[in-house]
Amino acid sequence: MKSFNTEKLILTGLMTALIAATTAVIAIPVPFTNGYVHPGDSMIFMAVLLLGRRRGALAAGIGSALADTLLGYFLWAPFSLVIKAGMAFFTGLIIEKSAESRRGLFVSCASVVGLWFAFNALVGAIVLWASNADAAAFAAALEAEGNAESLTAAVAAIETRLMAAALLIPAALIAIAAVLRRKENISVPLGHIVGMTGGGFFMVFGYYVAGGFLYGNFAAAALSIPANIAQFAGGFLLAALLSAALRKTAARRYFMYGSKKTETGGLL
Repeated sequence: MKSFNTEKLILTGLMTALIAATTAVIAIPVPFTNGYVHPGDSMIFMAVLLLGRRRGALAAGIGSALADTLLGYFLWAPFSLVIKAGMAFFTGLIIEKSAESRRGLFVSCASVVGLWFAFNALVGAIVLWASNADAAAFAAALEAEGNAESLTAAVAAIETRLMAAALLIPAALIAIAAVLRRKENISVPLGHIVGMTGGGFFMVFGYYVAGGFLYGNFAAAALSIPANIAQFAGGFLLAALLSAALRKTAARRYFMYGSKKTETGGLL
């Protein structure tokens, strides 16, 4: 037991460092938001698969906050600590619930898709209200992003992106996993896809709320949503490839969540 705990402690420290490094080394600034996108989400998903939801959340929160601090995004560090920890925790929780039975997998899928739809409705209403209540600030945000659209067109575009995310993200990740299995012989459990999609939702929602509070305009904060969606989708793809490769080596014994049928209610 002591040996197992020591291994997990070392692996937790290693994943914390990897999350910080992959987040900080390749950081692409996003206009207006004063934030950035990065491949660090792939290591967050890997931390969950290797360590489980609790230790994975610890590594994700600390590693992401450390990266923000190193890059000078001090205002975002406390938010990243909570948001990325929550992202990892909910990814693991959904994977576990999906593993219990086919009913658990169905409920998890329905819940994640429902959350995306609810988010779409909520943000759509907030964007419409905030753009009317503080049109000048929203227009300034669009100008800062280099967007020449009218307020009405911008609001409609944001709502369209959110609806597309609700409908297409789960389907797109499943399609990616199916292609990987066929072309590269890489099996990605459906429960893992649902879990990562749920974790991605928590991250997108969390940074939207944080951006709204930091900049005082929830309509303008919605402009960062597409970049965050692309970030977690890319993180899923990288994590799927890396985890599949590692499971073919002796490192497979370190995985907390494997690819057994009993874990996912069946593979793709």
